[in-house]
Amino acid sequence: MMSDKSMRWTPWLLLLGDLLAVLLFVFTGQRDHNTVDAARPLLGLLRTAFPFLLAWVVVAWVVKAIPLTAAGMRLPILLARTVIAWFIAAPLALMLRGFILGRDIPPMFMLVTLTLGSLFVVAWRLAFGLVWHKRTGHSPAQPAESV
Repeated sequence: MMSDKSMRWTPWLLLLGDLLAVLLFVFTGQRDHNTVDAARPLLGLLRTAFPFLLAWVVVAWVVKAIPLTAAGMRLPILLARTVIAWFIAAPLALMLRGFILGRDIPPMFMLVTLTLGSLFVVAWRLAFGLVWHKRTGHSPAQPAESV
């Protein structure tokens, strides 16, 4: 349940930004590896990103990385849960992607996905969290009643 008006749209905006950050991460990988589908770039991006988007939404919800209260927006909590969620979601996404494609996932690809992917999501969430705290007047590290 939402604790105050400042949280009305916060989870949805945060999740939308998360999805865009993941899409940007996948697009960057496609561009760097020269695998952008020139005929259908958006469809190719969505096809590649699908396992990451699905895993992120499910895991972020389960580990409460999508805050429903202002207490969950405290930056230490928000960022810690973000990292935990990514370090669970990314391997799951890679396993799903490997299953869909019928191929193994190289360990280096896993390492790059864990590190660079987390940077995209954490950077977005840090920026969002700082702006949210400034706009709502909440302290970024205020003690929380319940998380």
